[in-house]
Order: sequence, then structure tokens, then C-alpha cells
Amino acid sequence: MTIYALTYTYIDDPETVSKFRPDHRAYLKTLEDRGELLASGPLGEPGPAGGLLIFDVGSLERMQEIVDSDPFGKHGVIAGKTVQSWSLFVGADRFGPWA
Repeated sequence: MTIYALTYTYIDDPETVSKFRPDHRAYLKTLEDRGELLASGPLGEPGPAGGLLIFDVGSLERMQEIVDSDPFGKHGVIAGKTVQSWSLFVGADRFGPWA
């Protein structure tokens, strides 16, 4: 598997972000339960202005499926996104077998 870092930038509309956050978090929980989502959390204060998500998936195509299925994306909450492969170097011994 390949580790990917996904960074979202949210629209400047906290009400809309908050409205769809429960659906987004429920979706992330399903990905965590499958073992694909390793970690996630908001970026920025006050805010959040976006989010950082770390995945262990088989391909960039799977990453695109994940992004396309995210309720935040479906409801226009995501203003921008980047997906990059990621290799953990410092701290790898603290993060289990995926590191």
C-alpha cells in the first residue's frame, strides 16, 4: 500500500462547513473502519481553514474515489485539495506497522 497525505482547503463559509461536518465525519469513520484512513484533523485557527488526512490505500485512483465520495466535496465545502504520496521518516517508530 501507499501512504497519501490529502490536504483540503475549505470555503470561507463556516455555516456551510458546520452543516455538512457530521456527514463528512461519518464518511471518514467508514474509511477508518476499512483501515484506509490512518489519521485526520482540522487545520487552521480560528477555523478550521481546512483539513489534513492520511491514507493507506492501493492507488492514486482509490484516493480520487475517496475524494469524490466525500460529502464535503459533494456539497461544495472543499475549495481546494492536494494529494501527495507521503513517506514518514521522523517518528515512524510511534505510528505502528503502516509507518
